[in-house]
Order: sequence, then C-alpha cells, then structure tokens
Amino acid sequence: MYITFHAIVIYILSFFGLFTSIVYFLTIKSPDKKEYVLDDKFRPKVSIIIPIWNEGSAQGGRLKKTVDSLLNCDYPKNKLEIIIVNDGSTDDSLKLAKEYELFGVKILSNKVSQGKTIAINEGLKHATGELVAGLDADSFIEADVLNKLVPCFKDPQVMGAIPSIKIWKPKTFLQKVQFHEFLSAVFIRHLQSELGAIPLAPGAFTLVRRKFVEEHGLLNARTMVEDLELSLRIQSHNYLIENVIDANVYTSGVVGLKAFVNQRLRWFYGFLIQIKRYKHLFSKDYGNLGVFILPTAVTFVFLTIALFFYAIIMLVYNATHWIRGLYLIGFQLPNFQYSFDLFFISVSNTTIIPVILVIVALVFVYYIKRISGEKQNILVPFITFTFTYWLLGSFCWVLALYYYIRKKKVKWGPNYFSS
Repeated sequence: MYITFHAIVIYILSFFGLFTSIVYFLTIKSPDKKEYVLDDKFRPKVSIIIPIWNEGSAQGGRLKKTVDSLLNCDYPKNKLEIIIVNDGSTDDSLKLAKEYELFGVKILSNKVSQGKTIAINEGLKHATGELVAGLDADSFIEADVLNKLVPCFKDPQVMGAIPSIKIWKPKTFLQKVQFHEFLSAVFIRHLQSELGAIPLAPGAFTLVRRKFVEEHGLLNARTMVEDLELSLRIQSHNYLIENVIDANVYTSGVVGLKAFVNQRLRWFYGFLIQIKRYKHLFSKDYGNLGVFILPTAVTFVFLTIALFFYAIIMLVYNATHWIRGLYLIGFQLPNFQYSFDLFFISVSNTTIIPVILVIVALVFVYYIKRISGEKQNILVPFITFTFTYWLLGSFCWVLALYYYIRKKKVKWGPNYFSS
C-alpha cells in the first residue's frame, strides 16, 4: 500500500492529538483528586511582593488597582503582609508606592534596576509570611483568591498553589488572542493538576511555601523564566503544585505585536533551556510529569516547528502549481474554472481522522468554557484564535529554537540571557 508523505504527517499529528486528548479527557474529574476546604483554624500569614519599574502616573493607575485589590481582599488583614519593591524606577513610582505606607504596606527600593527576579528576591528576604507570592504590577486579584489558595497548604507536600490567570477586558485583536491563549492555559493547568503534575506555575501570581525557597534557594536570577525554573525545582524535590481553577487573577497582557513576539520568545527560549537543565525529570520516578506531561510538551514543540516548515513548503508548492496553471492558460482568469462536487470528497483515513480531531477540539472548547466559568460565547472567537495563535506561536517556537542553537541573547528588563 502506497502512503504519501502528506498522509504520514496527518497520521503522526492525529495520533499525538488523539492520544493526548484521550488521556486528558480521562482526567477531567479525577476521583483521586483531593479537595481543599477553607478552615478558619488554618490562617497562615501571607506575604505578597509587588515588584515595580516605572509604574507611575503615566500607566493610568495600574499600581493602585493592584495594591487596592490586595488591601480589599477577604483574607484577615493581620495575616496579610504587602511589600512593594521599587526596582530603580525613573518616574514617580516610588512616590505613589509610599502613599500606601499609611496602610501598612512595606516599601523597599533598589537605586538601579536589576530586573523583576532580583526585586522579588529582595522582597523575599524581608518577608515574614509562611506563604509568599509575587504579584505583577499590571495584575490584580479577586477578593477571595487567598481564601481559595491557602487551604491547599494544609497538605505538607504542597509547595505551590496557582490560580487562574486571565486577561482583563481585552479590547484589541491581539489582546483577544492572549485572552484565549490564557483561557486555554487555565484549562490545561486544571487537567495537569488532576494528574498531579503541573510543570509551570505562572509568574503573574503563584503562592509558594516560604520554607521551600529558604531551604532550596531563592528565585533563579540567571534565567529568563524564573517561574518555570521554580516549578521544575519544586517537582524535582517530589513536592506538589496545586491549582484552584475558580480563584481568579487578572492581568492586562502585552500591547503590540513586537512585545507579544518578544514575550513568547523569552518564554519558549527559556523553556528549551530549562527542559535541558531538568532533563532528569523525564523519568517514571516523577510519575505523570516524567512519563506524560514533559514528554508530550517536548513532542508538541517539535511537531509544531516541523508543521510550520511543512506548511510553508506546501504553501510554496501549491502557489507554484497554481501560478503554473495560470501560465498554461495564458493568465486568462475567466477561462480558469473550479468546480466543487461532494461526490469527489475523499473519505479516506486522512480525511476522517482530522474531522474527528476537530470534533474533539470543539468538545475541549465546551469544557474550557464550563470549567473556566466564562459566561460569554467563546466558540467563534476561539476558532479565530486557534488559527492566529498557531501562526504566531509557531513562528515564535522556530525563532526560539534558532536562538537556542545559536546561543543568542534575549533581553528581559535590564538584563540579557542566553543558553
């Protein structure tokens, strides 16, 4: 039996898509998943660190929204410590931050900007809470977030707890792309949580047991993805990271295509570096993380890159074929006819399997909407997002692989990083 290269591509992608989908479907509601209930007797002190750089008046009050969300949260005020670390801002950020000293907020300041990670580490050195978290200055929490995350730490094996990070009121097309990107991440992390194997705790807000960073080191300032590094470090010591899907934290997302690409370049490049560094996690000794989550993540990356190049090759080939057809008829477009007949639609495996994958994808969209608690219709926008994000995301993965191979430097804040 003759099998074309195109068919081979379809079979590989379909097998990977169906296999991962089936595994995730089987874990949508794991019967072994532990439920955490709020207990008034368990109220450990929580320290929230907000690193800021040029978050002054020109940013339209973002810092105020961030700090106010903490001051107005439901967690007991005598158990909440807020620390703002000014990372060498050149505007009026420090002045605005000091206005909150009246509310008991601690203010630290670096004379020169050293980057977000070092700023958070400075806050960690002064934090007194049993639980600690960094909150981005462009993000804010819902009032009940801490009440929902804190109970996870009643389990001594839990070293981290993450909420759902969502884009707040997206307006531009690119913000809407990010909205659905983050919504998909919310769903995926929920499924990974059911498997007890979350590989990434988002840097926008993750609650961590201070004991862990005291014993195993502060955030790694030599990496561009300190959140991923910390998550893999937690997993490498056989501890757990929990997810509470109805605990919501909102962020604004990046503005502009260049910023979007640069952010994902940093994420993806950092992923490749950390996966190599923590390659020992690819083992049955680390359970679902080592035998399923990380292997499928790496497979997804390289399939995405391969599919990107294959799509370009096919686009060039088909365009060349179409132009050649026009040439043969003397570029007389009125004589160029195309007819569509349902009779000639192929019902081969290479047609049926992708249709099944589309149906599976639609089911996933349904679950994303149900589990994330989104009330708006996301089906049509999600289809648009999938196509747009695949193009942008694939390009960013190719770019990240190029940077990784060439050991090129990536700028994040005032610092440069490379492999």
